[in-house]
Amino acid sequence: MKGVLNMTKLGFYNGLREIGGTFVVVETDTARCMFDFGFANADIIDNKVSCAPCDMAYYYVNLGILTPMDGIYDDTTAHKLGLKSYSEDTKKNFFIISHMHIDHMGGLGMLDPEVPVYMSSDSLKLYRAIASTGEAEVREHKNCIGIDYDKTFTVEDITVKVVQVDHDVVGACGFIIETKDGSICYTGDYRFHGFHRDITENFAKTCHGANVMITEGVTASFEDIDMLSLEEPADMGNSEEVVEEYMRDKIANEEGLIVINNYNRNVERIHRLINVCKSEGRTLVLEPIQAEYVHAFYPEDEISIYAQNLDECCFDIPDDWKKVSRKDLISNPSKYVLQQDYKHIYELIDLKDVLSLYVHMDGAPLGDYDPSYKKLHDFMDKLEINYEHKGTGGHSRPYYLRYMIDHIEPGTLIPLHSFRPEQVMSEHAGCRILPEYGDFYELKNGKLSKINN
Repeated sequence: MKGVLNMTKLGFYNGLREIGGTFVVVETDTARCMFDFGFANADIIDNKVSCAPCDMAYYYVNLGILTPMDGIYDDTTAHKLGLKSYSEDTKKNFFIISHMHIDHMGGLGMLDPEVPVYMSSDSLKLYRAIASTGEAEVREHKNCIGIDYDKTFTVEDITVKVVQVDHDVVGACGFIIETKDGSICYTGDYRFHGFHRDITENFAKTCHGANVMITEGVTASFEDIDMLSLEEPADMGNSEEVVEEYMRDKIANEEGLIVINNYNRNVERIHRLINVCKSEGRTLVLEPIQAEYVHAFYPEDEISIYAQNLDECCFDIPDDWKKVSRKDLISNPSKYVLQQDYKHIYELIDLKDVLSLYVHMDGAPLGDYDPSYKKLHDFMDKLEINYEHKGTGGHSRPYYLRYMIDHIEPGTLIPLHSFRPEQVMSEHAGCRILPEYGDFYELKNGKLSKINN
């Protein structure tokens, strides 16, 4: 590896055969572009274990949660790991972050504070809101740069274009990375069943003909799939529109209080539900953190917040936000929908007598791999609360994974971010590579060839 000059290298680390923690490096003689920087091997994280924030990057690298890489950590952490620190590395190191999910950005607070981190302007807006509400991991990374969709930036001899995709978090994007040796398309996470299929369609058009396509493959993880034989589904299943119409029906017809457990970075869903509630004669009452995220993107929305947990807030509440009390909900339950995070579920003990329906809408806990998921259901059974799940994921169904590849027609396909990336394929890709941890490839004249370490 050392001494090789005048070339573009692609290096592959975390997130190759797991869902989360994607870490890929595009490297030239003068610069190193890395993406993303979330948590791999996240099941090993135990929030009951504490350590000093300054030590967390060191511990997480040792546990395989973060990647050991030159030029990204502070002097103390890097030296303990036997790496070059950011200040010592002669290359221009920078990150690009596809979206604000913890498995793609959770490690930002563990980088050296000077490392440049590029993301979409919308992602940066959300990240600043995340930090202002105390939700950032370890600390807020200050050196973040927002780039508008369809705009490019250049670091040394690497040029990056930010291309929007539709996902279940505001600000999601993929990238086209170009060097003198070729073009690389990175999809990030995307879907076709959200409110904006056209945005994802446009991503495919923009990236058409990329020399290399690096794609997520989450939905190919869970069952045997013959991707080449898949036909387009007759409908989109639980699309965002279907979830919204389900909620409209419940809001109109349930007699008592409705409580929703929504993934709070899916900001557009809540913005639209505010208006659905208003049209049906109800008020959507938000947790303060959810309200802050909505306000960042939709300052025109009339915000109502639940006053019960305001003492937990670490940010100032605007004077024009209406405060709704527990007494208000109990006195007139048919006039409200309450958005509530799982951490406040014990509040339902006081509300259960007026509670008509609890809807789990992609909020935490996400599934039965989380020990809290069973506890949620046990709690609902104990209080005899009417419980339903109605949500929709952020990842394209298997047919649409192939659809995206078919329309981009890359020279080389590299699926990752999946338990079974070997199932992701297309007849419209020139070839496919399934890299292993630590593999490096040379990109030359648009073609990839493996470098023997």
